[in-house]
Amino acid sequence: MTELRQGRVRILLVDDHPIVRTGTCIVLEQDSRLQVISEASRGREAVFKAGDLQPDIILMDINLPDISGLDATRQISALYPRIRVVILSLHNDSEYVLGALEAGAAGFMVKHCEPTELRDGVLRAHAGERVIHQSVLHAVINRAINGSSALSAEALSVREREVLEYLAEGATSKEIALALGLRPKTVENHRARILDKLGVANSAAAVRTAVARGLITSNAMPGGGAASILAS
Repeated sequence: MTELRQGRVRILLVDDHPIVRTGTCIVLEQDSRLQVISEASRGREAVFKAGDLQPDIILMDINLPDISGLDATRQISALYPRIRVVILSLHNDSEYVLGALEAGAAGFMVKHCEPTELRDGVLRAHAGERVIHQSVLHAVINRAINGSSALSAEALSVREREVLEYLAEGATSKEIALALGLRPKTVENHRARILDKLGVANSAAAVRTAVARGLITSNAMPGGGAASILAS
């Protein structure tokens, strides 16, 4: 990192790929008003460094090795409300955008944006604006037009949340039925109601939506099934 310069926007980069962090740092520091003061590769590390360094802006990826970027954003927003978190992700699905905003993010940018767009987005977020990339904004508008709304945890029954957590682990209906003492047909009925309430077409989309909206947390999902679903 370069020596701290007074009057610059102090940025913490959070991404588990070193080459992405390096490239993003180069892009940001082409503007003399921006300075990357530190980097993190994990969600919990980001929360710790947020408290320790008190950056102005955190650029946060979603898919991280321990807790998701959305979980980290929730924690940082609750603990350090002055810090502005901007999600920088490959994902542009509306459930991720809505989940990020519900988690307290000040904005949502995509990794395929132009360098000038990223720098401008960071400066605007620091100035207090809500920053959403144009391509992401279209997805959110389409979601609103289609009538989908944010879902609270209370909208799912206790049993539906249990089934959803097993789905996140990659369990089949028969495995869930055995674990919960239900008939496979009953599990399928719960699964159908979950998809209907979340407004999605399949279990993978249900898990992504549930994580994005905080209905289940990424670190509560053991096994390879959840990781593969979130990465898809």
